[in-house]
Amino acid sequence: MSTKTIAVERRVYRKLAEQKREGESFTTTIDRLVESRTGNGTCADAVKQAAEIWRKKPSAAEAKVMEDVVRANRKRVDWSVEVPD
Repeated sequence: MSTKTIAVERRVYRKLAEQKREGESFTTTIDRLVESRTGNGTCADAVKQAAEIWRKKPSAAEAKVMEDVVRANRKRVDWSVEVPD
């Protein structure tokens, strides 16, 4: 496996470290976060992402991620139906 070294600002590193799960490498963390942002925005995507977080008791940071995912995937839909006379 080849590797690349990247530089990130300390504030970005801290944010990334907050998202890192116990036993997870930074590579896995980055991959998971990038993958979660590339879904097609369906409800199924939101549920899948939420399920990954709720498999264990989430930290405050993970709960925030889940809330952000749900909000990002929530779309306004006009459910009004015209009923013919």
